[in-house]
Amino acid sequence: MKISTNWLREFVTLKPPLEELADRLTWAGLEVKKVESKPEFKDTVFEVEITTNRPDWLSHLGIAREIRAVDNTGIKIPPFENPAHRPMPPSWRIDLKEPEGCPYYSACLIEGIQNFETPDWIVERLQACGLRSVNLIVDITNYVLLEAGQPLHAFDADILRGREIAIRRAKPGENFTAINGSRYTLHQDDLVIADKERPVALAGVMGGQETEVGIRTRNIILESAFFNPRWVRRTAVRHALASESSYRFERRVDPEGVDLGMERAIRLFRELTGARTVYAVMRAGRKPTLEKSRIHLSLEHVKKILGADIKPHQVHSVLTRLGLEVRNEGPETWVVGIPSYRSDLERPVDLVEEVARLVGYDAIPETLPVRPPIEILPNPSRDLEEKTRNFMSGLDLFETITFSLVSPEFFETAGFNFKELVRIHNPIHQELTLLRPSFLESLLEVAARNERYGSRSAGLFEIANLYSRKSKDDPPREEKSLGILLAGERPAGWSDSKRAFNFFDLKGILESYFQFLGIEDVSFSPKDFSFFEGGAEIRIGGEAVGRLGEVSAAAKEKWDLASPAAFAELRLEPLVSKLPKEKKLKEISRFPSAQRDLSLVVDESVKVGEIAGEAERLGKGFVRRVELFDLFRGGRIPKGKKNLAFRLSYQSLERTLLSEEVQRLHEEIARELIKKFQGAFQEE
Repeated sequence: MKISTNWLREFVTLKPPLEELADRLTWAGLEVKKVESKPEFKDTVFEVEITTNRPDWLSHLGIAREIRAVDNTGIKIPPFENPAHRPMPPSWRIDLKEPEGCPYYSACLIEGIQNFETPDWIVERLQACGLRSVNLIVDITNYVLLEAGQPLHAFDADILRGREIAIRRAKPGENFTAINGSRYTLHQDDLVIADKERPVALAGVMGGQETEVGIRTRNIILESAFFNPRWVRRTAVRHALASESSYRFERRVDPEGVDLGMERAIRLFRELTGARTVYAVMRAGRKPTLEKSRIHLSLEHVKKILGADIKPHQVHSVLTRLGLEVRNEGPETWVVGIPSYRSDLERPVDLVEEVARLVGYDAIPETLPVRPPIEILPNPSRDLEEKTRNFMSGLDLFETITFSLVSPEFFETAGFNFKELVRIHNPIHQELTLLRPSFLESLLEVAARNERYGSRSAGLFEIANLYSRKSKDDPPREEKSLGILLAGERPAGWSDSKRAFNFFDLKGILESYFQFLGIEDVSFSPKDFSFFEGGAEIRIGGEAVGRLGEVSAAAKEKWDLASPAAFAELRLEPLVSKLPKEKKLKEISRFPSAQRDLSLVVDESVKVGEIAGEAERLGKGFVRRVELFDLFRGGRIPKGKKNLAFRLSYQSLERTLLSEEVQRLHEEIARELIKKFQGAFQEE
C-alpha cells in the first residue's frame, strides 16, 4: 500500500528526515518497503507492507495513529462533522433482510450534483497512491477510502428501481453484471445490495454496471456499511473477484468508521460538487462491538512475558500513545479500554506485544527461558516411521515429498470409490480439489519426470498421510502410510542380468521389511485392482494393511511412463500394534546342516507360502529353511497344474543329524504334503 507523506501531514507532524521515520516504523512492526520521491506531486511516498491482523493501518489516518505512537507526537483529525440535513424523503427506505451478513448499513441521498471536475489536489493524492482519477463522485469515495479506511459506494439514484435498498441473499441462479464488465451467476450465500427488482452490487466486493455513476449522474445514493468479513471473503473467493473495498472488508473495517467515512464524504460532496440538497443519513441495524472492550494488565505479566525490567511509566506511556484508554487499578496494574479500530487487541498478551514493539525489541535482553527438563515419552508411530525411512534408504530407494492435493480425474478413472474421496471445498487451485487417497498418482508423476530426463530406473518411496472416508456423510480419516514404486530396469549384478523391475522385486522388499520389523504371519493374497495387472492384498493375520502389483498399462499411459513399474502401498498405523515388544534372538547352531530337494506338482491355486509353512511345521523343529528354487508349467505338467521345486535345510541345535534320519523325515514330510495339497511327486 502506498502512503502520501503530504497527506499524512494533515494528521500528524513528521519528524525529518523521512528515511529515519521509515526505519522507526519498520522497527515497530509497520514495514516500510520503499521510500519513493514523487517530484511531479512534490511528495514522498511510503510503500508499506500491511499485516493481515492490522486492518487499521489500511488508511492514512491509521498510519498517522501509528506515527503518533512511535514518535510520541500529537494527532489532528480533519473536520468530519456536518451541519444538520433535511430529512430523507419518506419514499426511500432501507430493508435490512440479512443482519448477520450486514449488521449495520447507512445511506444518504444527494441531489443536484453540478460539478464533475476533480480538483488537482485530490487527483495528485490519488495518483501518488496508485489510483487513477475517474470522475469526481468516484474520486471522493476513493479519497475517503484511502484517508479514513472506510469503503463507500455511490449508486445513480435515478436508475435504482422502487426507491428501495435491500440487503439480502442472492437468489439461486440470479445474474449480476459488475462494473468491470463481467457477468456472474450468483450463489444463494452471496450477499447483495438490491433495489426493488435486481441486485445492484455484490456487498463489500463490487458495484453493478447498471447503476454505475457517470458524467450524466445528477442524484446519487451514497452507501457506507459494515459487512461481515467472512461473508465478503467467501463471495470474493467464490467469484475470483477482488477490489480495494473487499480487501478491507475481509479484514474487518472499523464499525465507528462507517459513520466517520460517511460524514467525511458528505462534507466533500457539499464543498466540491455544488450539490443542491444533501439529505439526512438513513441507518439500519446496529454497529457491532468488540468482544473484549476492556483488558486487565499487570506489570508482573509484562515482565514475565518479555523477561525484561520494564518500568510502570513505560507501559502507561506506550498504551496512551496508542490511543488506548488507560486507567490505573493500582500502582502496577491497569484497565485498558480498546477502541473499535483495534480489533486485534483481545488478550493481555496482545498489549504486552504492543509494549515490546514500541519500547523496542532491541531493548529487550536475549535470555533463555527457565524450564524444568521434559520427559520424552515413547512414540511408537514416530519410531516406526524412522525405522521405515532408514530401511528403505538402505535399499537405495529415494524418498520423495509430494503434494497432498491432487486432481480427482485419475482416481475416478482408476476405480477408486467416489464416496470415499475427500474433496476440498475451497481449493487453492481449480484442478487440485482432492486430498490424495493413494500415492500412486504422485509417485507415477515423479517416475515419469525422471524418465523424461533420461533416468532408466527409479526406486522411490514416500511416508505421508493418505485421506479417505467410509461414506460421503462420514468425517474424513487420515492415516500415515508408505508408498513404494519401482520403475524401469533393475541394474545388473554378478548373479543377475539387467532386467525390468517386476512384482516379485517389490514383494521381496516388503518381505525383508516385515522381517526387519519382526512382524510375522504376513501373507500376500491375489486380488484384482483396476490400476494393477496381477495385484495382491497384503495381510497381517486377518487384517488387510496394504496392496501391491504391477502398474496397469492404462495408468502408465496416463502419465506417459514407458517403463514397467511395480507399486505398493502400506498403512503404517496398523503395524504399530503388530511390532514385537522385544526382539527374540535365535541361537546359531554349531552343527552342520543337510539339504534335500523336493519337487511337487500341485494345483495352480496352491500358494507357495502354505507349502513352506506346512513343511516347517512337519519338520519337528529340524527344518530351518524352506526355499523355492524352481517353478515350471507346461510340457508334461497338466493344464491347471504347476511344478514347484523346494530346497529344505535340516539342522539341529544339539547334535549332528544322521543322513538316514534326515532322509526318513524328508520322505515323511513329502508324503504329508502330497496328502494335504493333493499333489504328486514330479516324475523323472
